[in-house]
Amino acid sequence: MRKKAEYVLYIEDDRSSMLLMRHIFRKKLPELQLLEAVTMEEGITLMDLHRPSLILMDIQLPGMDGYEGLERLRSDPNTAMIPIWAISASALNDDVQRGLDAGFRKYLKKPLAMESFVHQIRGSLLTADDQ
Repeated sequence: MRKKAEYVLYIEDDRSSMLLMRHIFRKKLPELQLLEAVTMEEGITLMDLHRPSLILMDIQLPGMDGYEGLERLRSDPNTAMIPIWAISASALNDDVQRGLDAGFRKYLKKPLAMESFVHQIRGSLLTADDQ
Protein backbone atom coordinates (compact mmCIF):
# COMPACT_ATOMS: atom_id res chain seq x y z
CA MET A 1 0.00 0.00 0.00
CA ARG A 2 1.17 3.51 -0.74
CA LYS A 3 1.77 5.63 2.33
CA LYS A 4 1.18 8.98 0.63
CA ALA A 5 -0.38 10.26 -2.56
CA GLU A 6 1.81 9.82 -5.59
CA TYR A 7 1.59 12.58 -8.14
CA VAL A 8 2.08 12.42 -11.89
CA LEU A 9 2.41 15.75 -13.68
CA TYR A 10 1.16 16.07 -17.26
CA ILE A 11 2.21 19.17 -19.19
CA GLU A 12 0.04 19.48 -22.31
CA ASP A 13 -1.57 22.41 -24.11
CA ASP A 14 -3.99 20.36 -26.23
CA ARG A 15 -7.36 20.16 -24.49
CA SER A 16 -8.37 16.83 -26.06
CA SER A 17 -5.12 15.18 -25.01
CA MET A 18 -5.53 16.52 -21.48
CA LEU A 19 -9.11 15.23 -21.26
CA LEU A 20 -8.01 11.79 -22.45
CA MET A 21 -5.20 11.66 -19.88
CA ARG A 22 -7.59 12.75 -17.13
CA HIS A 23 -9.96 9.95 -18.15
CA ILE A 24 -7.14 7.36 -18.15
CA PHE A 25 -6.04 8.35 -14.66
CA ARG A 26 -9.59 8.41 -13.25
CA LYS A 27 -10.58 5.04 -14.70
CA LYS A 28 -7.33 3.06 -14.88
CA LEU A 29 -4.94 4.71 -12.39
CA PRO A 30 -7.14 6.02 -9.56
CA GLU A 31 -4.39 5.39 -7.00
CA LEU A 32 -2.36 8.22 -8.59
CA GLN A 33 -3.12 11.92 -8.57
CA LEU A 34 -2.80 13.66 -11.92
CA LEU A 35 -1.51 17.21 -11.87
CA GLU A 36 -2.27 19.23 -15.00
CA ALA A 37 -0.37 22.13 -16.56
CA VAL A 38 -0.87 23.86 -19.91
CA THR A 39 2.61 25.43 -20.05
CA MET A 40 6.06 24.45 -18.84
CA GLU A 41 6.04 27.41 -16.48
CA GLU A 42 2.81 26.17 -14.83
CA GLY A 43 4.35 22.71 -14.64
CA ILE A 44 7.42 24.01 -12.83
CA THR A 45 5.18 25.71 -10.27
CA LEU A 46 3.27 22.47 -9.68
CA MET A 47 6.55 20.53 -9.37
CA ASP A 48 7.73 22.87 -6.65
CA LEU A 49 4.48 22.36 -4.73
CA HIS A 50 3.94 18.61 -5.14
CA ARG A 51 7.19 16.87 -6.15
CA PRO A 52 5.67 14.43 -8.64
CA SER A 53 7.02 10.91 -9.04
CA LEU A 54 6.79 11.16 -12.83
CA ILE A 55 6.49 13.95 -15.38
CA LEU A 56 4.74 13.45 -18.72
CA MET A 57 5.08 16.24 -21.25
CA ASP A 58 4.28 17.20 -24.77
CA ILE A 59 7.16 18.49 -26.89
CA GLN A 60 5.30 21.27 -28.68
CA LEU A 61 4.30 23.67 -25.91
CA PRO A 62 3.68 27.42 -25.95
CA GLY A 63 6.61 29.45 -24.64
CA MET A 64 9.19 27.02 -23.31
CA ASP A 65 9.00 23.80 -25.36
CA GLY A 66 9.54 20.28 -24.07
CA TYR A 67 13.25 20.23 -24.90
CA GLU A 68 13.91 23.50 -23.09
CA GLY A 69 11.82 22.29 -20.16
CA LEU A 70 13.72 19.01 -20.01
CA GLU A 71 17.05 20.84 -19.97
CA ARG A 72 15.88 23.15 -17.20
CA LEU A 73 14.55 20.29 -15.06
CA ARG A 74 17.73 18.24 -15.53
CA SER A 75 19.89 21.20 -14.44
CA ASP A 76 17.94 21.71 -11.18
CA PRO A 77 19.07 19.39 -8.35
CA ASN A 78 15.49 19.34 -6.97
CA THR A 79 14.04 17.88 -10.18
CA ALA A 80 17.03 16.23 -11.89
CA MET A 81 16.12 12.72 -10.74
CA ILE A 82 12.40 12.79 -11.61
CA PRO A 83 11.76 10.58 -14.67
CA ILE A 84 10.40 12.57 -17.59
CA TRP A 85 8.55 10.98 -20.50
CA ALA A 86 7.77 12.72 -23.77
CA ILE A 87 4.29 12.17 -25.17
CA SER A 88 4.19 13.60 -28.66
CA ALA A 89 2.47 13.47 -32.03
CA SER A 90 5.93 13.98 -33.58
CA ALA A 91 6.34 10.29 -34.29
CA LEU A 92 9.05 9.88 -36.92
CA ASN A 93 11.98 7.69 -35.90
CA ASP A 94 14.25 10.77 -35.98
CA ASP A 95 11.87 12.59 -33.57
CA VAL A 96 11.88 9.66 -31.16
CA GLN A 97 15.66 9.32 -31.29
CA ARG A 98 16.15 13.06 -30.76
CA GLY A 99 13.91 12.91 -27.69
CA LEU A 100 15.73 9.92 -26.21
CA ASP A 101 19.12 11.49 -26.97
CA ALA A 102 17.98 14.70 -25.24
CA GLY A 103 17.29 12.74 -22.05
CA PHE A 104 13.63 11.79 -22.00
CA ARG A 105 13.35 8.47 -20.17
CA LYS A 106 10.66 7.33 -22.63
CA TYR A 107 9.21 8.80 -25.80
CA LEU A 108 5.60 7.76 -26.33
CA LYS A 109 3.77 8.47 -29.56
CA LYS A 110 0.24 9.85 -29.80
CA PRO A 111 -2.26 8.35 -29.98
CA LEU A 112 -1.38 6.34 -26.89
CA ALA A 113 -2.10 2.63 -26.66
CA MET A 114 -4.01 2.86 -23.38
CA GLU A 115 -3.38 -0.57 -21.85
CA SER A 116 0.33 -0.43 -22.67
CA PHE A 117 0.54 3.10 -21.27
CA VAL A 118 -1.19 2.12 -18.02
CA HIS A 119 1.13 -0.88 -17.68
CA GLN A 120 4.19 1.34 -18.20
CA ILE A 121 3.01 3.88 -15.62
CA ARG A 122 2.40 1.17 -13.03
CA GLY A 123 5.75 -0.47 -13.76
CA SER A 124 7.61 2.81 -13.53
CA LEU A 125 6.12 3.83 -10.21
CA LEU A 126 6.59 0.51 -8.42
CA THR A 127 9.32 0.72 -5.79
CA ALA A 128 10.72 -1.66 -3.24
CA ASP A 129 8.65 0.15 -0.60
CA ASP A 130 5.42 -0.78 -2.42
CA GLN A 131 6.14 -4.51 -2.48
